[in-house]
Amino acid sequence: MRLLSRLPFLGIYLHYYYWIWASRKKIRHLLGSPGFVHVHHVTYSSIKLGTPLYNLNIKTILGPLGGGEFPHRSLHKYLGRHLMGIRIKFRIGQMMAWMNPSVKWSIQSADKILTSNAQTKAFVARYAAIETTQMFDAGLSEYFVRPFRPKDLSGKIHILWIGRMLPRKGLTLAIEAINCLPRDFDFHFWILGDGPLKERLRLDVRKAGMESRVTFMDSVPHESIGDILMSSHLLLFPSIMDSCPMQVFEAFAFGLPVITLNHQGMKDQVDESRGIKVRVDDHINYPNELAQAIIRLVSSETMYQQISHNAYQFGQEQVWKGRIKSFLDSIYG
Repeated sequence: MRLLSRLPFLGIYLHYYYWIWASRKKIRHLLGSPGFVHVHHVTYSSIKLGTPLYNLNIKTILGPLGGGEFPHRSLHKYLGRHLMGIRIKFRIGQMMAWMNPSVKWSIQSADKILTSNAQTKAFVARYAAIETTQMFDAGLSEYFVRPFRPKDLSGKIHILWIGRMLPRKGLTLAIEAINCLPRDFDFHFWILGDGPLKERLRLDVRKAGMESRVTFMDSVPHESIGDILMSSHLLLFPSIMDSCPMQVFEAFAFGLPVITLNHQGMKDQVDESRGIKVRVDDHINYPNELAQAIIRLVSSETMYQQISHNAYQFGQEQVWKGRIKSFLDSIYG
């Protein structure tokens, strides 16, 4: 019982596994209606559980799938005691692909497979009979459709982190990076979100003597996030493990360049035209490299404004209305 209390995702898997198989009867009934050309399984963006649609004699689209990500060994220290749970969760996904026929047959029989990042694509390629297509599994609401407004670099630089304060979201690393910035660099670091690490990270900031330059904000209503993004200059989001983080697209839509790590979902979301990615490898001083990336980004007005505009243009393309149209065009031609 103690193990289950530390691994709540086991209960999530059991519940989801029951749901997909309980839904099979309803799906069979619906497929008896005229007009069905194909079915698309999109729920639970993960490779771990497959779909009950794999042998219904109709064209099947699967994904976009995530779940093939695992952090590089050089980043394990930022996960602490949570590393074991993450490792077990990842191994369960691998075992499911080998042992659960729903997973293996889903991948092997699908007519189109979508994956949200390159790591998952490589994982799925071991079992897929067809080439997979990459497609982000995050998108934006119409709220993020807005005109571009250039950022003013003449005063204090406002650095933002958004997310749930979990070990895998990299806030500990982000705070270490902020502590590496030069003392004469005029900036403020805004942390938006909540989570189990909040009080410990407050203490870390206090011990480092950064209280005057770091502000923790509680979660805000969705309609208020725009004001925060509008007043920020960049998003610092060195997530340790993420399939396709929504924060990156939200920042882009407001013209914020993103500084992150060159791995997993962020590797595909961010390129040099709209942000900076720090190389992931052994012996990399991540806090120092991230701090240098911040300085480099804002040191040139011309470069910053170009990257900001590129980020904005890409972010506007991630609104669901346009994304869905592109997806349907790729299916029907």
